[in-house]
Amino acid sequence: MNVSIQGTHLALTDAIRQLVHDKLTDALRPLGDTDRDPIHAAIELEHRTRHYDDIAGVRAYRAEATVTGYGMTFRAEGSADELEPAVVAMKHELNRQVREWRGRLRDAQRSGARAAKPRG
Repeated sequence: MNVSIQGTHLALTDAIRQLVHDKLTDALRPLGDTDRDPIHAAIELEHRTRHYDDIAGVRAYRAEATVTGYGMTFRAEGSADELEPAVVAMKHELNRQVREWRGRLRDAQRSGARAAKPRG
């Protein structure tokens, strides 16, 4: 898995990189072995400036992921008042999308097997 992490108004430390990599690996677990498969993940972490303090409902941290692989593109975003909960929210949304995609593949395979099953 090829992961690129970008920080906006935020210093990327090794601890932050490790946190993002761990959460991303956990979210993409339903895809199988992500280390050997051609998956590219672009992660953007943003600390919003004080300009947004006056706007109601805007959180301080935002985490956004765009994952491409298997001919699909998954995009998830999470925001929170702290960085780690924003990354966790992004992880949950990404995991939900991956599980839905796997379910659609499984249903298509099952319907094809039902159509091929001999009747009578």
